Amino acid sequence: MMRSLQFRLSLSLFVSLILAFIVLWILMSHASRFLAEEYMLTRLEHDSESLLAALKIDSNNNVNIDNTRIDSIYMRPFSGHYYKIIGHNISLRSRSLWDHDIDIQPLSVGSQQRMYIEGPQKQPLLIIIKTFSKLGQSFTIATAEDLSAIEMQLAQLQIYFIVTVVIFLLSLVAIQAWILHAGLGTLNKTRRELQELSQGKLIQLNSDVPTEIFPLVSEINHLLNILDQRLLRSRNALGDLAHTLKKPLTVLKQIANDDIIKNNPDLHKSVNEQLESIQRHATRILQRARLAGEGPVASQFNANEDIPPLIATLKSIYHNKSLTFISQIPDDLTIMFDREDMLELIGNLLDNACKWANNTVRITLELNRNIEINIEDDGPGVEESKLVSLTQRGLRLDEKIDGHGLGLSIVSEIVNSLNGELKFQPSKEMGGVHVKVSLPGNQK
Repeated sequence: MMRSLQFRLSLSLFVSLILAFIVLWILMSHASRFLAEEYMLTRLEHDSESLLAALKIDSNNNVNIDNTRIDSIYMRPFSGHYYKIIGHNISLRSRSLWDHDIDIQPLSVGSQQRMYIEGPQKQPLLIIIKTFSKLGQSFTIATAEDLSAIEMQLAQLQIYFIVTVVIFLLSLVAIQAWILHAGLGTLNKTRRELQELSQGKLIQLNSDVPTEIFPLVSEINHLLNILDQRLLRSRNALGDLAHTLKKPLTVLKQIANDDIIKNNPDLHKSVNEQLESIQRHATRILQRARLAGEGPVASQFNANEDIPPLIATLKSIYHNKSLTFISQIPDDLTIMFDREDMLELIGNLLDNACKWANNTVRITLELNRNIEINIEDDGPGVEESKLVSLTQRGLRLDEKIDGHGLGLSIVSEIVNSLNGELKFQPSKEMGGVHVKVSLPGNQK
């Protein structure tokens, strides 16, 4: 399954941001609650000291509390602020508790305890218990405060935080997507160059790219150079082979005209026929290699520029037939396929038409939704039952015609590699064979 690199990077960053914000939310929630409770504890400790200062012990050791010296909030029923004081045979509690009580146990002097308990109205309370010594007596003072308001404020803060985080997260994702799109623009440029390379518009990729993808571009260019050199050596090898055969063929012809061979008419005729066949093939290979070498490797096929030299070559090969070529090609037709593939495809089809034609070969190129290549000849034609087998490698329908039966098989392989369609049918107008090639509309 193919996935966009930008999608994968965006998804990874999005998940990372969500995890980071979850951790931040947890830390924020704990920190906010910790700070709020620490502030409440500070206030409760201050209230504990105020209550200690408000305690009065008379001469009879009776303990009372001066209500004028404590906050009035402890006098209002269910105000959310409560206290309880216990000592030797005494127990005092705030009026705010009304008829409820707080169950606490005395502690040793100087110690304190923090607890979470349920209040008189089932609300959560934070309570601090401290034991003091005053006038020779120990008093345990518990002060408590309702946590409901704090918890409500913390809940609102978390909602605000989540909303802010969502907005911030979406903004970050949008910015990150834009940055990735801009950053990966170079890859898109390289991808377009690869398309142009396959269409023959470029010979190599532009190496002015970021450091991260420079090795890839460099390796592709290196591979292209190797392929260029190999293809060039193959072309040259064909030309050299054809050239090299000329001299031995001349010597063999001289030998064939020796009196010893001439005295055997059948042998003399057979040897001369084979030598002439080899020489024609060598000449044809040399001319095709020369024609293919005129353009750079992977260049695009320009029908108006490349077909006339191909026709001229075929006229030279079949000069004994004095063939007439009719070509109907739209102006400025550039086909975005490899030039060598197109030369091989059209060249083999025209060569086959020339073999069978009596006087005329016609080539027509049309631009509809696809690229249509039509080649017809005025030869004897082929029975419809045998048309299907024309592309079989090595098949020759007439042994009297020169060739090895490979041309149409090569054509079929090229058409299949280009996702095209190849059809053979009788030519209604010219009487010979009508070859129709349909290629995907990749033209300019």
